[in-house]
Amino acid sequence: MPECTIYGYLYENNKDYTYRTALNYFGRKISYGQLFRNIELTARALKSNGIDRGSIVTILTPTLPETVYLFYALGKIGAIANMVDPRTSAEGICDYIQEVNSELLVVVDAALPKIQEVLAQTNVKKILVISPADSLPTIPSILYRIKHSNSSRMNKTCVSWKAFVAEGAEYNGIPDIEYERDQVVVIVHTGGTTGKPKGVMLTHNNLNASAFQCSISGMNFRREQTWLNIMPPFIAYGVGNGLHLPLIIGMETILIPQFDPNKFDELLLKHKPNHMTGVPSHYGNIINSVKLKKKSLQYLIEPTVGGDAMNIELERQTNQFFKNHNSECLVVKGYGMTEVSAAVSVCATKACNQIGSVGIPFTHTVISIFDPGTGKELPYNQQGEICITGPNTMLGYYNNTAATKEIIRKHADGLDWVHSGDIGYMTEDGLLFIVDRIKRMLVRHDGFKVFPSMIEKVIVEHRAVKACCVVGTPDSNHRQGVLPVAHLVLNKEYVGQENSVKQELLSLCQKGLPEYAQPVEYRFRDALPLTAVGKVDYRTLEIDGGK
Repeated sequence: MPECTIYGYLYENNKDYTYRTALNYFGRKISYGQLFRNIELTARALKSNGIDRGSIVTILTPTLPETVYLFYALGKIGAIANMVDPRTSAEGICDYIQEVNSELLVVVDAALPKIQEVLAQTNVKKILVISPADSLPTIPSILYRIKHSNSSRMNKTCVSWKAFVAEGAEYNGIPDIEYERDQVVVIVHTGGTTGKPKGVMLTHNNLNASAFQCSISGMNFRREQTWLNIMPPFIAYGVGNGLHLPLIIGMETILIPQFDPNKFDELLLKHKPNHMTGVPSHYGNIINSVKLKKKSLQYLIEPTVGGDAMNIELERQTNQFFKNHNSECLVVKGYGMTEVSAAVSVCATKACNQIGSVGIPFTHTVISIFDPGTGKELPYNQQGEICITGPNTMLGYYNNTAATKEIIRKHADGLDWVHSGDIGYMTEDGLLFIVDRIKRMLVRHDGFKVFPSMIEKVIVEHRAVKACCVVGTPDSNHRQGVLPVAHLVLNKEYVGQENSVKQELLSLCQKGLPEYAQPVEYRFRDALPLTAVGKVDYRTLEIDGGK
């Protein structure tokens, strides 16, 4: 296991390959040598601005080259990156800044106006404004600046990227810190679907352990390959698996700062990546693409899906799509959560890539199944709560000891286990299967427990159904309990045939589901609501009884 900072790991793995491309940003290729130099310049600029060990800098940017420089530079000097989605409301951003008391704020130019609305409520002394044009090739950069010339209003607290880096010339010291095992390097935030988002503190060791274990898992990762990074840097999946992993391997990492799922096919045609990360809905867009219909995908080696459960029918369709388009790959599923630095299991080889499984645990990670009521460890093939222990485990939630103790619990074996809140089981071969979230579990008035995913798996088998999400609606006949309602999106050729499809689904569910799990209603929608990272937003569907 690597015992170093994230920058140290990046540097040691690539110091002999400085000529190779590290980042590909709209055709501008930045070598590993240039990456190291830019990180060094950024580290010096941070030090010149009083950023030191333990300082927390709030960053509201997409995946730009400057985001990468800042992430590693902050780690290099022992500071912490507080990663926030720039699309967050002004009030939400204010809360994130106040929580960690940042004095330096980094923001993408498009988000600057709303930042200035709440700036007076914070202790921010300087705003570093980054433009997507800062690293663009010359002509696209000029065009961007002309188009957006009036979008960001700089004031005396603001500084451009170029001016900020120039400030580093004033620093004459050595910006590197001595490595500390539990040094926090980044704070990423939970989705907030069950309450106020929590700041997850991840250490250098967490991110290094995650990348290291994934790199030796058996997946076909090599230095000369390319990696399409579409996941944002303000989630663990993006900053850890989407960015740090391919860079420590030495791949060419293609940065996509503003990902449009409806144009995923165009990215594949343009870049022809060997590897890519995504969530299940992204793959639905790929297999339904007209532009890819007659195109070869032979370049794909191991396209990865995570962030949400992939239904079995979509997995089969995706694998068949790859096969029909000259690729021998299977979609590679993984499992993880923010609190364990994203991934902790993966279908690393075809032998463990069974339909419906999310693979086997990483080499230094233990995953087991426990009875959520008694805490007893369960045998193979029995459903219970998935718990995780290993080097990926977060240091804790920022300024929230109570919530940390709730999710990380010491068991009788003396180990600290992360309680995922997911229900699943493990086979004798060590393959992990996810059933559902404990918090998604629907409890009827008669005590029967219904897992929405069980219903969804039956419904998506119907040829007309493109997507499905089942949520609970209050049982009007009883004071307590909820009943399942199915929200459906139909394939376009079946739109207008809702009545006949509903009758067929009623019959399908009667045959495939127990009586207590029958949906009480089928609601047809143009699309399912999605979160910022492309997961189905079931909480939105639950509001007002899922209407």
